[in-house]
Formats: sequence, structure tokens, C-alpha cells
Amino acid sequence: MTGCGAAALAVVAGSVLVSDDKAPGITAPHACRTTAHGTAPVARPAPAGAAPAADFDGDGHPDLAFGSQGDVKGGYGGGSIEVAYGAGDGTGLGRCQYLTQDDPGIPGRNRHEAFFGTDVVARDLDEDGYTDLATAVFDWRPGVVVMWGSPDGLSRANRVPGTDGSHVAWDNDPILEEQLAAGDFDGDGHADLVFGLGSGRGLLKGPFERDGTPAGTGRVPAPREPEGGVESATFRDLVAGDLDGDGADDLVTFHYGGPSGAPWSEKRWPVGYFRGGPDGLTQPDGVDLPGAATAAVGDVDSDGYGDLVLSPRGGDASRSGVTVVYGSESGPGKRRTTIDRDTPGVPGEEPQDENAVLGSLDTGDVNGDGYADVVAGASRRAPYAEPGPEQVLFLPGGPDGLTGEGARVLDGSDLGADPGGRAGFGSSVGLTDLDGDHRAELVVTAPGSDTIDSVAWLLPGTADGPSTGGVTRLHGDTFDDSEGLDLLMGGGGIAR
Repeated sequence: MTGCGAAALAVVAGSVLVSDDKAPGITAPHACRTTAHGTAPVARPAPAGAAPAADFDGDGHPDLAFGSQGDVKGGYGGGSIEVAYGAGDGTGLGRCQYLTQDDPGIPGRNRHEAFFGTDVVARDLDEDGYTDLATAVFDWRPGVVVMWGSPDGLSRANRVPGTDGSHVAWDNDPILEEQLAAGDFDGDGHADLVFGLGSGRGLLKGPFERDGTPAGTGRVPAPREPEGGVESATFRDLVAGDLDGDGADDLVTFHYGGPSGAPWSEKRWPVGYFRGGPDGLTQPDGVDLPGAATAAVGDVDSDGYGDLVLSPRGGDASRSGVTVVYGSESGPGKRRTTIDRDTPGVPGEEPQDENAVLGSLDTGDVNGDGYADVVAGASRRAPYAEPGPEQVLFLPGGPDGLTGEGARVLDGSDLGADPGGRAGFGSSVGLTDLDGDHRAELVVTAPGSDTIDSVAWLLPGTADGPSTGGVTRLHGDTFDDSEGLDLLMGGGGIAR
């Protein structure tokens, strides 16, 4: 399918792609308004436990999709998706696409607080050889919309029928806080979706029909209620990956709760673990994971098992740390390592305020040595956050896992982010090998605000980690040049 990309470049900006069944098509990609750098060849498979690279047009070059929770025409918080198609030329991009629910090929319409573009995930759901893009949407009722890949990129969309919200009784707001995750949770070789903790139909099994209908549904158990007097908690995140090497993805859930207005150290941050397998998702006994806000999965010691990299919370947890719970044949094991600013080799000092905690994570092989590396973003995008440095921490993997050796800190001000620490630099981070040189590029978003423009940076991967030379900078006008557009690019995450 290598020739598909060249044909796609001939599409005229603003034209509409129409499929053979005459259903409305999504507005076609257009030329990106940005600069390319570098060169390179052929990609290789993702390391153990990690998600496959997205390739929406099947041209062999990985693509990017950003979820945004900003305003759109006709809807405050209506949400949008920005897609950047890789060209295999360094961090350069071939085409870009801006998608909202006002697009004639996407179900629904722009409305206030629909949050289209929340939790974007990328998998080949219908098994036609092209990666598809699924997203959560909350237009009066929670649901999932799938945009289908094709030789021309994302070209049609359908709402998945029967998508079901959460039924976790102790969650503060189980419907509006629902999350979307993708993986092969029953190990049958077909990509699945999870949308509905505690629901009898929360597991949407692949392969999917082109009208969005899953092959079947299954139960997703509700996480166990937190101990220690926490009567309610807020659903925060879902993370998927294979932690026991059995070929089925496992699911990790994140909540937080505690006294209103209490600092994060006094809150409870319960983490749930669900093992994937032929019977779907089950919750085994005896797995006790430390409190955390989010995680990523990658094989940082290259032993064939995905490792769970957590952003720890609660108690005396380090504000600048990540904790690795190493995978094993039985899942998350007893071997654990915490790396923070006090670890030899890690630059900088432990921050003294909780606004500097690491809130976004991803894994990938940046330096090309075969071990998954870790990136963690510390933005100050929380409400009422104190101004200060916004940074991304890079931690290389190795035969001993994460040790701190070779660590680097990238400061947003060095890349031109708002110096006041209000841009949200590091709100979302991602690692993907855009140019096929076996070194993942670092993707960092700064969603901005109503006074600060949204920006994303693509930093080339090198033997020494992410490089600040030859960076590609994406901004709102890269995707859509509407006057006054409040994009908040990456506020809904980077598709995985």
C-alpha cells in the first residue's frame, strides 16, 4: 500500500471524500501549514505491551491524531480532532485534517460541551488494513464515534450503537467521567474497545462492522470500592497494555477521592487492575498497585513483558517521580522502582508545589536501543495552578529498566512555550516513530487557553534522546484558520 500516500497528496483541500455506498464523506485532508525537517526509511513493530502505530491512510508512515476539548463553531466545549499524516520525511507531515461534528460525514452536530475528541484511540477496528480512529462524545448521552481509515485517510464515520456509560456506583459522576480505551482484551487477535466500567456491555468486541456494530459485547467489572473511608471518587483514566505476555491486553483504572479541597497528598488515588484473557476482563485477587493518577505501558527492560509506568500520588509520593511496576508472567509483579529528581542522573530539584506533578506519560524507543523509554509531562494546566516551569522528563530504558542514567529534562520555555507556565506544556505527551528510523519522535502538546495559542511540538529522536534541533511546530492554523478558534489541541489526548 506504499503508493496510496502519493495518490492521496493530489486531493484538493476542502474537497469531500465519498465512499462507494454513497454515505456522506468526511472533509478531506489538506496541505499542512507547517515546516518539515529530516529524512528516513521503514518502521518496525511496537515493543511488548505497547499500542501499534496509527496509519490512517495505509501508506506505511505513522500518523498523529490530537483530541481537543476547545470551542467550535456553534458549541462551547464542543470539541474537535486534528489529524496530521506522516510523510516519512523526518518530523515533516504530508497532510492535515480538522474534524468536528458539523462535518457532514460525522454523526451529530456541534453543540455545547459535547467534548467530541475526548479519549481518542487508534486501531484497525474493521480489519481492512487501515487504522481507524475512535473517540468518546457526550452530546446529551455518552457514546463512541468511529472514523474509518482508507487510502485517502479518515473518510467516513459512524456512531457505535448501544455504547453504554459507566455503572460504578461509588463514582461521583459516572456518566460524564466515562473513558475510552482500545486493546485486544480477550486475546483473539481482534481489536476491542472498552467504554463502560461496571457495565454488562462495556467491552465492545472486534471486528466491527462498517456501521459501527461490534462483533459482540462483554462485561467489564466495576473496580473495587476504595478502602479507608472513601465513600466516593472521581473516575480519572483508563490505560491498556499486555502486562503478563499472554497476548491479551490488560486494563488499569484510575480514580481519586477524599476531602474536598484537600491537597493531593491527602486524597486517595485507587488503582484497579483487570486481567485480559479468553473470558474477557476479570479482576484477580492479590494485586495491590500504588496510588497513582495515570500510567503508560511499555517494556522498559525488554524482557518480553509490558511494564506499568505510573505517576504516583498520595501520602509521601514524590511530586517529580514515576514508579515502574514491572510486568511478569503473572501480571504486575513485586519488583518496583521509583525514579525522581533525587535519583542519581536525573537533573533538577524536587519541586516544592503540587502543581508540578507529572500528569501525562508515554513509552517508546527514542534512542533506538531496543528498550522502551519513558516521557512524562509536568504541565500547570490544573485550575488555579501556580505559575512556574512546565517540563517534560525523559527517562531511558535499559537492561535494568529505569535507573535515571541518561535522564533529561526539557523545559517548555526552551521551545518557545509561554514563559509564564500557563500554556499547559506537557499536558499530553506521545512517542511514535514518524520517520521510520527506529527512533521515536517526542510529541508534546500545550493546549493553551483563551489568551494563549495552542501548540504541539514534534522533536526528533536521537541516540541521546529527544532533540531540540529540527523541531516541527504545529499550531491551530496548521489545521484550521477560522478566526478566533479556541482549539486546545491535545486537551483530549494523543491517539494511541
